Amino acid sequence: MRLLLVAVMSITALAVVLIARASGSQDYTTHIGLRVPPSEARCVKTGELSTDDDKRLSIFQCPV
Repeated sequence: MRLLLVAVMSITALAVVLIARASGSQDYTTHIGLRVPPSEARCVKTGELSTDDDKRLSIFQCPV
């Protein structure tokens, strides 16, 4: 009985992951640099990081 329950829960979890991936599937590319991408690219700024020279680099996610 325990094995059946584990199998059913595993299959359910797999189905949820596959459905979530299919409904929200939009691939993104990540761009890191000093320049801001053009507005036509519909990029979203997701963060910043600093280099060894204390330059601030922006991190953008852009849809493919």
